[in-house]
Amino acid sequence: VALVGAGRLGQAIASSPIFAEHGINIAAVFDTDPEKVGREVGSMPVSDYRQLREAVREKNIIVGVIAVPADNAQDVADELAGSGVKIIFNYSEALLDVPHDVQVHTSNPAVELLHALYFHLT
Repeated sequence: VALVGAGRLGQAIASSPIFAEHGINIAAVFDTDPEKVGREVGSMPVSDYRQLREAVREKNIIVGVIAVPADNAQDVADELAGSGVKIIFNYSEALLDVPHDVQVHTSNPAVELLHALYFHLT
């Protein structure tokens, strides 16, 4: 798994034990912010986003996680798909346009909370 975005959401995802509990490891974490590059998130060092394509190819990564603002999500999806990633988990509000051979699963925590509240209150 390649995780793009080392902000609060990315940190929560990288620190969650759920991946390891299911035999899945986060192989790389990327960010564009120089303040975050080089720091550890979970147990992984944050790499410069410009190294994404090379790392995905070297590590044979097929799953990407997008934990960036919606304004940047399509660019990240393009990079992931162009690198060979076949499954993208999108945690932004953006609707992504990807090649037909790439699966996208979108999950927005705020939307899910509103959905749950709607059914609870009605």
